[in-house]
Amino acid sequence: MKDFKIKIEEPKLLSEDIADSIKTAIIKGKFKPGERISEGELAESMGISRTPLREAFRKLENEGFITIIPRKGAIVTDIDPEEANDLYIIKGTLEGLAARLATPKIKEKDIEKLEKINDQLRKLIDSDDLEAFYRLHRKFHMLFTKLSGNNRLIQMISNLNDHFKRFGIVSLTLPGQFQQTLQQHEEIIEAFRGGDEFDAEEKVKKNVQTGGKVLLDHLKNS
Repeated sequence: MKDFKIKIEEPKLLSEDIADSIKTAIIKGKFKPGERISEGELAESMGISRTPLREAFRKLENEGFITIIPRKGAIVTDIDPEEANDLYIIKGTLEGLAARLATPKIKEKDIEKLEKINDQLRKLIDSDDLEAFYRLHRKFHMLFTKLSGNNRLIQMISNLNDHFKRFGIVSLTLPGQFQQTLQQHEEIIEAFRGGDEFDAEEKVKKNVQTGGKVLLDHLKNS
């Protein structure tokens, strides 16, 4: 296993923080698809016990970053282009529908919240905090999704997001994606402000599908 030196100073580090550290290492290629991550070596190098590490592994498995195989341990999951394409199609369709349903209900205060989130995203462009950028990006989309008022649709999108995280984060790491995401968010905000529900639907679908296209092109070229 490649050197993975992250010394943990806090003895009670949350498993979420451990998962984020491993996730970043996977995204940046320190752990390759198909590579086994040794629980013992990783616990020693990070200066932590195996209990929070196992919790972190379960979290990463739920998000699609690793697969836990009996008697083998944690294996870095490869990205399946076909699965990614299917999820992007579904996500774009569902979130586009949510935007269309939300448009007649959205208020100026809601639009201001979307603008505030986009401003927060803009401040992260020069940072290396992929988790924070993805979290705010998801918050932007969930804001108008919840305004759709369709509880079943909201739940479907929320469930989909749990399986989508790896695709979304990897896509955002690719050249120009931060800036393009911000620009497309601005277009979505203007569609909401204009009250055109079908324009809002198309702008949201475009935002989701652009991320999918960039990711799939990257996988093809890799």
